[in-house]
Amino acid sequence: MQPVRHLTYLLLSLLFISCNYTTRWQEAHATIAIADSLDQNEHVLFDDTAALQQAIRALDTPFGKLFAHNQLGKAHYYMGRHLSLNNQITQAAAHYIAADRAQIDDPIYYRGRINSCMAHIAKQNESDTLALIFFLRANRAFHESGKDWYYAHTLLDVSEFHTYLHQFAEADSILRIAASYNIDDYYLARFYETKGLYFYEQLQYDSALHHFHQALNLWQYEEDRLYTYKKLMQVYLDMGDQASALPYAQIIVEQSATPNELVNAYYCLMQDAKANNDIERLSQYAHARQDANRLLNAQVGKYHGALTLLRGHLANPYPYRWAWITLLCLLAACLLLIIAILLHRRHAARRLQVAHHQIDDLSITAQLSDIRATYPQPRKQWNDYNELKKDLAPQLHDWLFELETHQLSNRENVFCTYMLLYPNASLEELADWMHYSATGVSTFKRRIAQKIGIPTRELYHFLHEMLQSEK
Repeated sequence: MQPVRHLTYLLLSLLFISCNYTTRWQEAHATIAIADSLDQNEHVLFDDTAALQQAIRALDTPFGKLFAHNQLGKAHYYMGRHLSLNNQITQAAAHYIAADRAQIDDPIYYRGRINSCMAHIAKQNESDTLALIFFLRANRAFHESGKDWYYAHTLLDVSEFHTYLHQFAEADSILRIAASYNIDDYYLARFYETKGLYFYEQLQYDSALHHFHQALNLWQYEEDRLYTYKKLMQVYLDMGDQASALPYAQIIVEQSATPNELVNAYYCLMQDAKANNDIERLSQYAHARQDANRLLNAQVGKYHGALTLLRGHLANPYPYRWAWITLLCLLAACLLLIIAILLHRRHAARRLQVAHHQIDDLSITAQLSDIRATYPQPRKQWNDYNELKKDLAPQLHDWLFELETHQLSNRENVFCTYMLLYPNASLEELADWMHYSATGVSTFKRRIAQKIGIPTRELYHFLHEMLQSEK
């Protein structure tokens, strides 16, 4: 009788666990159904975070990931939204990533919005490249859904971040598509604002002002206008029109609670106080700007952990997929010897490559040192590119030929050569050699980088890498 009794207890225990698990499964599905209904029909966020956590615990199993991936992904998405609203950004990012990995079937209500939420996290920390990647993913999901409202708005997001990255051809192409949509005044205001940013980043201030003012006339609420006020203020400041910038700065200080906007506005007010020699106002604005800057730094600090998670997600979207693990286990014994041989060869090749690279670096350094020894500073005749080529062709013939393939002007080729030969020269020295102002040289350098298609700070590295590639 004893074995029968033990078997009975075991069966009863399994039945109890099964019933309990089934109940939790059903409760999880019911919770997500309610959250879906509130979100899609009433546009309200389901606020029972305890129920969402319970749903995640019930569904976050191998069985749940396989047969209830939609509900599991939605639970993570709604939890991420709650955490974002409570400024728990890193935890929110972790839930968005889990929701994205669940691969929800619905492209609009979840896949698009999940990627859009991750893009906004990157946007808040001015991680433009990361934000663009997630906005592009959201845009593809919204396009798949066929919902014009979502698709058109992410077109503006994508264009905006192409603009921030100075990818103006791509930004313009997206804006042309976005211009074909006429959804409502809110969308049009965003369109004109994005167009204004496009011109502002290219230093076309008159066009930027025109489009920012068009956006300003379309915003319905004052809180929507604050960002446009900031951009108008910045345009006028860049144009040297302090008087026109000042009213926008005052509006921002009176109405905005956004640290980034306040930092910029107080800078404008400080410049005005300085111009009027008003020491008391200058001190007041400086302290207020410091307070706003502290808030801004604290706000940005909340996003650092989240950005690390998002970058890791892009680098390795599905790190725990069982198929990969199974495949590696099956092949490990067969490939172990081959892998060891390949690693050995790779290590040997790498050592050889490093040795060659070190030799090349020494050769390049010696070559540039010889030129600098002969010409401690550029000859005046070198402002004529043809004269420069005559003197430097014996040592830099291939490099100059490669430089000319980028279709720069002769003056730009001269500037690039100066940068390569005299990397420690200051802007003032470069300006003196080029017969430009220091500001003009800075603009000149930025324009060259734009033509080549690289960030300005990477121009010297690019030129030096060109020299290494010729070896």
